[in-house]
Amino acid sequence: MNCHFAIASLLVVALAAMSPVSLNVASAASERPAPTVIKDVPSLGAAKGERRRSFDLYLPANSNRKPPLLIFIHGGFWLLTDDDYRIGPSMAENLVQDGVAVALVRYRLAPAKRHPTQAQDVAAAVAELVKSADKYGYDPKRVYLAGHSAGGHLAALVGLNRSYLSQHGLGPSAIAGVVSISGLYDLSPNWNVSDNQKNSTEKTFGNDKAVLRRASPIQHVRADAPPFLIINAFQDLPGFPLDARRFADVLRQSGSKNVQQLMFKGVDHFSVVKLDDPNNPVRQIVLGFMGAKALPAELADLIQAEQRWADPLYSTKPFWQYTKLVRSYPIDERLTKMLLFVYRNRKEELFKWPLRQYHAVDLFSFLDALPKQQVGEGDYIVLTNIRGEKQVWKREQIERFKPVIVIGVDDEKNLFRFSVFYRMYHEYSWKPGAPPPLTLTLGAFVHFLEEPPRELTAQSWHFGLTENSFRRVKEDPLKAIRDVPKDVEEALTFRNGCLYCHSFRGIGARSHHDAMTGKPQGGFALPLESYPPEVWKTFMFDQEAVAKKMGATPNFVQESARQPLFELVNRSRREQTSRSTK
Repeated sequence: MNCHFAIASLLVVALAAMSPVSLNVASAASERPAPTVIKDVPSLGAAKGERRRSFDLYLPANSNRKPPLLIFIHGGFWLLTDDDYRIGPSMAENLVQDGVAVALVRYRLAPAKRHPTQAQDVAAAVAELVKSADKYGYDPKRVYLAGHSAGGHLAALVGLNRSYLSQHGLGPSAIAGVVSISGLYDLSPNWNVSDNQKNSTEKTFGNDKAVLRRASPIQHVRADAPPFLIINAFQDLPGFPLDARRFADVLRQSGSKNVQQLMFKGVDHFSVVKLDDPNNPVRQIVLGFMGAKALPAELADLIQAEQRWADPLYSTKPFWQYTKLVRSYPIDERLTKMLLFVYRNRKEELFKWPLRQYHAVDLFSFLDALPKQQVGEGDYIVLTNIRGEKQVWKREQIERFKPVIVIGVDDEKNLFRFSVFYRMYHEYSWKPGAPPPLTLTLGAFVHFLEEPPRELTAQSWHFGLTENSFRRVKEDPLKAIRDVPKDVEEALTFRNGCLYCHSFRGIGARSHHDAMTGKPQGGFALPLESYPPEVWKTFMFDQEAVAKKMGATPNFVQESARQPLFELVNRSRREQTSRSTK
């Protein structure tokens, strides 16, 4: 069988908890020559010995060419030093081993010194470092500004608001890119944040809305912004992933061409910047962003996917032209379960949205609004999603459960941006070769406002719908299988959904996967009669082994239906063979 018999396991390898360092790697690192470390270099305009207006510089040893420079700004909600946490020194000691020069910038702290002091101090340090490139030997064209938490806010603000660097005669091209890890971008959010964040913001910026607005990086996005790498942890502080997603969206909408936004599994707000392991994906992605090291294939795939599905080939926005039909509902436990059908063990990624309300159109009102020549007529409803998966319902079967088409969540009108990625070991269980990473996307989906029976619960073919996914027909599309025993019919339809991915007796679907490019990927679901007899037998009676080989979860056919379905397909295969030889 091909991999359509089950939902594939999610691709979490690249985003998993940090893998341990091998002894060989650690030993090799310990034998490297020590970097040069220059402490307490005054920022531009600062007096010698004014420590809060200085930086430490780490230079790689024996570099054969000018290394890039990463200017790192510590966090602490603008109030605390990094002296106890030592996040900056740890990062510098690791990245300098990868051939990157690192500067650890300090700034004067609130509440003794309030905004814009912090941003001005960062800009002065950047100016000193850019102008001293020849002195220290790093590449002035590859200067990257980075920060963690409040440092991410300052990196984004100085990188976007031209006024800070222009005071020192530097133009927008002075910064090659910005890396913000668990940063803050909107200082007047309309979502819940921690009391610590509220108090720290007030102590640093006050309560004047105009000041908060000017100090928010999201208010300074522009088409010629430097490239941005925006990173969050799955277990980040409240509201941080949502803030990051909105900021990345506004950057893209402004015309910025290079915006990467990623969330990492297995880490929190602090451990996300712990880069001791050379195999750490955050470390590898930062190095790749700076062009210091090539990305491993899995991470390169992830970057490609993130960029592709931030602006997907499909959209749910066309549904919104039916404005009179759109209704909004609070997100409850049942709707959340629908979202988790796609996200599963990556549910933390949903925190990029407030998850307050969803927007939907009544299914039958929508069908009535479509031209008959487009949608057809009849009491049978046929859905076909972007993967070619199908669903067949009769009106009387579903109408009393109030089916709606969900077309938006919170401020997001294109649900195809809700996507996760996965891998299969094989396209077909009896053929060699694995497909590239694949995409499972939310898209528009059917939801029942009233609790439905088991045969109407969520399946993959209920998701990934566009405005062209709906048809009405007068004749039962599954008439050719209505003569089979009830448990076999259930296996072919709602229990296992064979006919919603494959065809049998000339009816059903020909589904496929979506590659991360958004285009159909091989491994098409074949007619059930087309599978080699030994493959069909293994699938029916040893599903766990097949699933393990494919890298998928088993889709068990109930015991009473296995043998009858097995024989039914074999008989149909023999009949087809007999007809073709006459």
